[in-house]
Amino acid sequence: LLYCPRYHACELMNQGILALVTSTGCAAASALQSLTDAMHIPHLFIQRNGDGAPRTACQLNPSPEGESYTLAARPPVRINDVLLTLVSELHWQKFIIFYESDYDIRGLQTFMDQSSRMGLDVSLQRVDRNVSRVFTDLFNTMRTEELNRYRDTLRRAVLLMSPRGAQVFIHQAVETNLASKDSHWVYANE
Repeated sequence: LLYCPRYHACELMNQGILALVTSTGCAAASALQSLTDAMHIPHLFIQRNGDGAPRTACQLNPSPEGESYTLAARPPVRINDVLLTLVSELHWQKFIIFYESDYDIRGLQTFMDQSSRMGLDVSLQRVDRNVSRVFTDLFNTMRTEELNRYRDTLRRAVLLMSPRGAQVFIHQAVETNLASKDSHWVYANE
């Protein structure tokens, strides 16, 4: 069993490897899957995102002969436990979780269930790639009193975003006056 980056895969296969273990992006995993299926070499693919973006499930190509030699594994995420400990330690009773549109929020279901049992008021808000549109939509759809209540909710927030997405989001929130000096925002990432 041998771990290798994708650019060495062909060279290693010529040397007669027994299996391939990789942890690359989705595109590279798909290419390696085609190669390992053709060569009948077992391939264990550990899913992750190298750019710091929240992890999403990779869609691998079905094998033409129906025999896939690739097993894709997503390590368990402890984000539920981390978030629960965090909000408990900070004594947050009401907060909002912002997540990027490509974030797989199914992993947050346990957290949402536990926080509901604890009586916490948690809102989920998806953020599209066009962050400024999120804030523009808020101003266009909410009356002033609703916006003030929303500002109160925004005082405590968790951002489940890529580093770049979080940076743009925070900048836009400050520019539109939705973030105040007493805001407490936590940037979390797997």
